[in-house]
Amino acid sequence: MARRKKEEEWENHERWLVSYADFITLLFAFFVVMYAISSVNEGKYRVLSKTLVSAFSGQPWSPVPIRSDAGLSLSQTPVELPALPKIADMAPVPHVQKGQVSPQARNDPQTPPHPATAMRQIEKQMETLLKPLIAQGSVAIHRSNLGVVIDLNAKILFHSAQTRLSPNATATLGAIAQVLRQVPYQVQVNGFTNDLPIRTAQFASNWALSAARAVSVVELFIQHGVNPQNLVAAGYGKYHPVAPNDTAKGLIMNRRVSIVVVAPQNPSKAGTDPIMAGAIDQRG
Repeated sequence: MARRKKEEEWENHERWLVSYADFITLLFAFFVVMYAISSVNEGKYRVLSKTLVSAFSGQPWSPVPIRSDAGLSLSQTPVELPALPKIADMAPVPHVQKGQVSPQARNDPQTPPHPATAMRQIEKQMETLLKPLIAQGSVAIHRSNLGVVIDLNAKILFHSAQTRLSPNATATLGAIAQVLRQVPYQVQVNGFTNDLPIRTAQFASNWALSAARAVSVVELFIQHGVNPQNLVAAGYGKYHPVAPNDTAKGLIMNRRVSIVVVAPQNPSKAGTDPIMAGAIDQRG
């Protein structure tokens, strides 16, 4: 039997079309997916956006989807506020000329008196309080460019070369303090000495003695309720005499303590006029 020759297998030269079709199909699917991704549902996007805004701002929101053709409005509903109360018309301020006292000031018992009136009242109070000592010549009260000046002879306050107040001086100064505690003005206490030299273990000069005596009076005023912020202590030593030191009377007159109630119109002049006119006339 004759061997038949094996027929060769048929080779399909069109197989590349299969791969090409698969490639085109995948490419088409790729572009479809890309198109689907690029086409965002605007309505759902707006719902998501408003939901986020409501979550962060605390505004209420509605879950109903917003149409794509509807605009997104984030404005809040205006809140009606109550009307502001009208300001009552203020009464016009009455015009008061310089030096004239307004009717309110005359009727108000809390209104402080004019400085000049206050100084006159203080002077009269001191004259009434210290009338016996004024009659003895131990105290002199007068007005100066500073205010009311009360000159007290150091003899009735201190012993020689001492700063401790005597019992009589404590009573007298305590009575003066009752008046000064009601005074809102500055009170300056000035100490003066004569020119007799002094050199002790406690005081090296008249400066130290005069300043220490002023401080003693100030401390007593504080104990009796005078405002410490209104008090000033100053020592002038022997350099501002009111009488010659060559006589016994002059020596006594120069040993003094001056209490000055400073007028408010001259607060910057305190201590600039230590020489007080009308010094006391010591008798006996």
